[in-house]
Amino acid sequence: MKEYEYSIDMPHSAERIWALMNDYDRWPDFAKPMVTGINIDKPGDEKGNGLVRHVNFKLPLGLKGTSIETVHDVEPGVGYTYTTKTRTVGKLRLEKLGPDNTRLHFEERVQLKWPFSWFEGSIQKFVAKYNRKTMLNMSKWLTEHPEYTNSSG
Repeated sequence: MKEYEYSIDMPHSAERIWALMNDYDRWPDFAKPMVTGINIDKPGDEKGNGLVRHVNFKLPLGLKGTSIETVHDVEPGVGYTYTTKTRTVGKLRLEKLGPDNTRLHFEERVQLKWPFSWFEGSIQKFVAKYNRKTMLNMSKWLTEHPEYTNSSG
């Protein structure tokens, strides 16, 4: 099992970030080149607990993958945890720094099944790099789309 974490300061309100994070149809707009789409298998309760999503993504060497993630411990507007079928656990939390400033905290414990577990370190570095890039792209997308105020999250 490999772990990583990071924090990113974003010049956006926590409400706008939360809304975009929960607008799964928009993910391919900002999560490229890694995430190619997200399909919701089960919507979860009114907060989003129990939501099951299939995250489709690209891997090195032109390979493709899907992560089946169950979202839980949701605190609307603040954060959530997700667990994959392979027992990878990710946590995302938003810390309000001001009306239009938010620090996004992300951590993930990557656990892969054999034979991928042999390459867990290399895969974790790749995933960590592109997860961080996705969050930076999310901030850039929000800057480029000041009109975005989706309140579905």
